[in-house]
Amino acid sequence: MSKNFISENLYQKIISLIPISCVDLVIKKNDSFLLVKRLENPAKNQWWFPGGRILFNESRQQAVKRKLKEELNIKNPQRIKFLGVGETKFKKGKFNKPIHTINNVFLVELTKKESTGIRSDPTIAQCKWFNSIQKGFHPYLKKFLKLAGFK
Repeated sequence: MSKNFISENLYQKIISLIPISCVDLVIKKNDSFLLVKRLENPAKNQWWFPGGRILFNESRQQAVKRKLKEELNIKNPQRIKFLGVGETKFKKGKFNKPIHTINNVFLVELTKKESTGIRSDPTIAQCKWFNSIQKGFHPYLKKFLKLAGFK
């Protein structure tokens, strides 16, 4: 186990007491954005931004690059730009208990070459490119997709 990872028991205790700091990634290619369908809570079976928690002693930029590589096999994005801070609260998190996250949201622009090598990790059921914001998307997604320039 890496020194930056903690046991599940300790993580359960922490998330029951404080919000978790995360990065969320609005991934853009031309006029499209990428969402993932999650296999795990929170947001299980929903279209969502890729991303995850920031590890101890890891900068937000380092977390963005790590999550891009771990979740999608993206190694060299063309551009990374900070969009803003959001917040999510779910009744069911990873351990089927409530979770509260403070999310640093980044716009990640890909080159054509980088967008063809996307491969999702085992926590993702599906990746899909969208051209517009869909009516059924969560309000949190809509907010940051609009900030990224999508309609």
